[in-house]
Amino acid sequence: MTYQADSIVITGIGAVSAFGLGADAVWAALENGETPRALLEGEATSSPQTPYGVKVGNWNPVELLGKRGLQFLRPSTQFLLGASQLALAEAGLNEQMPDPDDLGVVIGTNLAGLQSITNYDFTAVTEGPQYVSPMEAPNTLANAPASHLAIRVQARALNTTIASGQCAGFDALGYASKMLREGRARYVLVGGVEELNERVLWMYQNSNVLPHERPEDAGRPFDGKSTGWVPGEGAAVLVLERYEDAVNRGAKPLAELVSWAASFSAPSSVEKRAKGLARAAKNALQIAKLSAEEIDLVVSGANGHHEQDRAEAMAITELFGEQRPNVDVCAIKGTLGESYGASGLFQAVAAVGALQRGTVPATAGYESEDSEAPHLPGLRAESRSFAGNHVLLTGQDLFGSASAVVLRGAGA
Repeated sequence: MTYQADSIVITGIGAVSAFGLGADAVWAALENGETPRALLEGEATSSPQTPYGVKVGNWNPVELLGKRGLQFLRPSTQFLLGASQLALAEAGLNEQMPDPDDLGVVIGTNLAGLQSITNYDFTAVTEGPQYVSPMEAPNTLANAPASHLAIRVQARALNTTIASGQCAGFDALGYASKMLREGRARYVLVGGVEELNERVLWMYQNSNVLPHERPEDAGRPFDGKSTGWVPGEGAAVLVLERYEDAVNRGAKPLAELVSWAASFSAPSSVEKRAKGLARAAKNALQIAKLSAEEIDLVVSGANGHHEQDRAEAMAITELFGEQRPNVDVCAIKGTLGESYGASGLFQAVAAVGALQRGTVPATAGYESEDSEAPHLPGLRAESRSFAGNHVLLTGQDLFGSASAVVLRGAGA
């Protein structure tokens, strides 16, 4: 394939996850089908079942970021800054940073400020406004991670936070590609980040997505025995730029971001959710000028929540039907957990890994078919070889939003 000059390509990837630093750590965990689970006893709420989660370990941000100002940054911001440094390094931009007016930041996140605003208000009400730290005030905003990142890398082209639930990562990719095509920036750090803490878990529990029983069986995508989400945290960041700019500076494209599309359907039934997701996927294919027969792999947003997983399965079945009933399908949240606004970026990292390494990630936790959802013949519990060129990413939120992204391999 020959790239167009304005094709949007990925030239760098960074990640901070439960498996360590970098995309290689994420890819190895996905291929091995790892299912790390930690009891979140420190953040447990009033639920009778202490939930399991996928937590970032005791990483040392000082090694990547230095000591200056770290004590004033939330964990989510530290995750994002670390992942961004790794992505910039792989893209070859860290030693000679772009002109600030050429560099933009687009981040998908929803809950980054939730713990800070709770603590801030509680202190102000119970002890008085004079006891509130002014250094904590910026962290009460959802766009705090993106703003701290823009300051650190001196990005002035644009700075946008997307907070569209579980679709935020996909929507950040779509928005970033639009900004590049319109000439608003030459390089964009596009990422997704969330953290786990007491307030975030409270929100998840009151959304009825965490297990009420058998928490050890949660987080099993497309599996009839799954009891709900396993929440996750971390950050994933991609460097996006136009192909022409990448070639001019000698950068190597890892994959192409071909298209993005979104839709909304009132979440009154699983069938309507499935129709909305299928519509987003069809629109993404139409924009990419591809047919369903040309898609080689679907990286699904299934996470072990029955209604969401059924909608994913129904949408995939509607999209491919009899044309590609055996299309490869994988769901990565059995390993990474449901990282909410960061999920779309982690799915993109998995897709690039499949294209680069020639391996479809395992769908960890999948053992049995959900009798209420269509059977997906291309779904496997184990990883397997892959020789395809086009990957479709799908995801949907509890409230009716759906998004889809198409990636193409660099050698396609």
